[in-house]
Amino acid sequence: MQEKNKPDSTDFTELTAFLKALSDPTRLKIVHFLQSVKNPKCVGAIARRLHISQSATSQHLRILRQINLVKSNRRGYHIHYEVNQEQVEKFSVQIQYLLKK
Repeated sequence: MQEKNKPDSTDFTELTAFLKALSDPTRLKIVHFLQSVKNPKCVGAIARRLHISQSATSQHLRILRQINLVKSNRRGYHIHYEVNQEQVEKFSVQIQYLLKK
């Protein structure tokens, strides 16, 4: 960002991708669920909690990983996911800047 918290054109591209990814209710539910739990969760746990298939959960997580909103960590045969707090903060600051009067 150029001046304090002012988005530049690159930030607008990333912010647009972020907002587009969160425009899907299922992805928004996944992010909300991951924010509400203490430990990272695997695809199966997320799918069971949100009552969606594992394959649909994986596809939504793929999109969230592409914008770096979720981080993954392999543990044995399972990959566990958690929200990337740095990205949340980055986009939060950008949105606040854009919406201020």
